[in-house]
Amino acid sequence: MPLAGSLETFNIANLIQFLSSDQKTGVLQISGGGNTAKIFIKSGFIVYATSSQQEFRLGHLLKSEGVLSDEKLQECLQLAEEKNQQVGRVLVEQGYISRSSLKDFLHLQAEEILYDIFLWEAGDFEYTDTPINIKEKLFIPLNPMGIIMEASRRIDEQSIIKREIPGEQLIFKISQKMGETEKLKLTKNERRILSLMDGNRTVKQVINDSGYAEPATYKIIYSLKMAGFIEKTWQEESDVVNFIDIINIFNNIFQILYKTLKVELGTMVFTIFAECKAQLSPEQRDLLQYFDVGIDAAGNRQALLEVINKFQDRQQGRILLIQSFNTLLQNIISKETEILGSQITRRTLDEIEQILSYVKEYQRDSFEKIRTVHEIETFLEELLHKT
Repeated sequence: MPLAGSLETFNIANLIQFLSSDQKTGVLQISGGGNTAKIFIKSGFIVYATSSQQEFRLGHLLKSEGVLSDEKLQECLQLAEEKNQQVGRVLVEQGYISRSSLKDFLHLQAEEILYDIFLWEAGDFEYTDTPINIKEKLFIPLNPMGIIMEASRRIDEQSIIKREIPGEQLIFKISQKMGETEKLKLTKNERRILSLMDGNRTVKQVINDSGYAEPATYKIIYSLKMAGFIEKTWQEESDVVNFIDIINIFNNIFQILYKTLKVELGTMVFTIFAECKAQLSPEQRDLLQYFDVGIDAAGNRQALLEVINKFQDRQQGRILLIQSFNTLLQNIISKETEILGSQITRRTLDEIEQILSYVKEYQRDSFEKIRTVHEIETFLEELLHKT
């Protein structure tokens, strides 16, 4: 029985519960943000999971836990490729890890992949019935309800952490309170993260440079901050630009425009967006060339970030991004008024205002969100008078 859809309409918890209650046997593939994960299910139980993300690969997990050095890992990866074997089998054959320990790490690997999927904001899934052969495999069946309960706890935990560390562009440095005695009390992973807190790296760069999974890194940064071992640099929060928040807000706004125009004009909506984008300045067109209302939010984020992150001056990049979006918004609103009249346009603007009000009331976890909403509201007020 094939089953496909979007996580935005059928969340992962409901999906796993459904497959478990029907005692399904097959593979559930989930894709989003350039990453892909697969969950293998037999008779309603999760028996294994794989992920394209490097931090969830077995070798990376063993290295981060201090079981394997980078040199030994590279050696085993090369042997696995030469022998066309799984890296786990090579690790056992080379005596770097016992079969029992490998089984435990495979179990841990599968759990961490599953918990990470629960944190995905968007993505597409496809389930297919297919036989799963686990004879002589080292897999340990996972209870779906246990996974869902633990994932829910972690999501709650992450929301608390994000309140203290609201943006991935924040920069921390080691505080004067952190002495050599305190360093000795830290775990190996905590010392690794602390060594990257040099007052120059953003939280995002720390995550990338550490090689650890994002949730685990955020948790360590949170612990170090609450212990007083690290502190934000004297950089004003208004100088921290979170492009993801800006892109998400505008993506929601343009989705409102897209849905309104599609209902009234059908496929002509794509022609209108293309014409309005063509009216932008060359610099604005280059920035928004891959922004497409017909794809999901994750795709737009990735496309825009690849362009905007090339700006060395982040504030200059922020100004251009917002100006480009606002100009495109003005062009489309003007076109909507011209074709459909001011009454429908006013209704569209009211819906946009509702989105902005929701962000102000319920999503105050980012200074960038509030600042962006304020600027859009000011722009819309001027636009409303013109309209």
